[in-house]
Amino acid sequence: MEITEVPKHPLATARYQSPLRYPGAKSGLGRHIKTLVDKGSASLGRPQLLVEPFAGGASTALRLVGAGSVARVLLADADPLVAAFWQTAAADTEWLIDRMHDEPVTLERWDYWRRQRTAQLTCKEAAVKCLFLNRTTFSGILHGRAGPIGGRTQSGRYRIDCRFNKESLAQRLRFVGRLYDDGHIADVWCKDWSTTLCDVAEWYPMLLPDRVIAYLDPPYLAKSPRLYAVSFDPAGGYAASPQGIVGQAWEEGLAHYRLAHHLRTACRFRWILSYDHDPELTTNWLLYKADRMTPNPEDRRLLGIRAWYISKRLVNLHYTASGSGKRRLSEELLLTTLPSRRVPADDVLRPLVSRRPAEGLGSI
Repeated sequence: MEITEVPKHPLATARYQSPLRYPGAKSGLGRHIKTLVDKGSASLGRPQLLVEPFAGGASTALRLVGAGSVARVLLADADPLVAAFWQTAAADTEWLIDRMHDEPVTLERWDYWRRQRTAQLTCKEAAVKCLFLNRTTFSGILHGRAGPIGGRTQSGRYRIDCRFNKESLAQRLRFVGRLYDDGHIADVWCKDWSTTLCDVAEWYPMLLPDRVIAYLDPPYLAKSPRLYAVSFDPAGGYAASPQGIVGQAWEEGLAHYRLAHHLRTACRFRWILSYDHDPELTTNWLLYKADRMTPNPEDRRLLGIRAWYISKRLVNLHYTASGSGKRRLSEELLLTTLPSRRVPADDVLRPLVSRRPAEGLGSI
């Protein structure tokens, strides 16, 4: 059954919607993703599901569903702490708000939550830990060596509670809860990207291939390992993958190649991918040098995987990195299998290459 209504809430089109801050957060990226989705909808109809396998702060998903660009969203994250937060924020909103109001925002409580092992907490308490540390730690970093805002002395310009406006956070949490109650948040999964993409194809086969879009914002190809716990930092306390690779080996590049191979050959629905612009991404055949998807014949026949054209665009963004905390201008690479003729090519979304796909090569 399709969802046709648009969320009615004061924060539905607000600038800040997510209760979480996220390391590497990029100002303005959401509007570019929205442009791609809205233009693609002219050919495919409004997407009934947006999947965000690297949910993190979920700012893009919240923006698109709040604006009505997509009917509903599914959030997934491999970090149990982040997944627990979104599960509790969606399904137990008022409990989390009450618990947040009761929590003193002090250096002592920061030390307390840093000592707590996520695996030993209930889902609700893990959500409190996630929210507290995210709003009180430098750049919102949940794991690793990042310290509290204001440092141990709390003598600087900013103190530990400067990002913890409880009234504002309560409004954002209620927005999340309202989206869930109204069916605009379909579910929250604690799964990695690979399991998420495969399970979506099994859970929502009636929507494939054109009414589901995955938006993926994976870890940087070559940036600080301090940003991401599950991806980079074994000290975060998460187990190795079944292959024995800690955190799927993003820091060694292996997971980037796995992701690229899946998107280029096996994804059964449309996708949008955002990366910091590293030339290797579009010059390496094992990443995204190819101009279109190349599924094998058996998968095309049995699973209906398409040979969609891959459009490539560059946009200028301001982002906040862990380090100075200052906003910096950078180039972001956007790749998508949305209908190529609907993907804008202008001064904002700049083509990486000028040539168009040939007729009859999956370029619809």
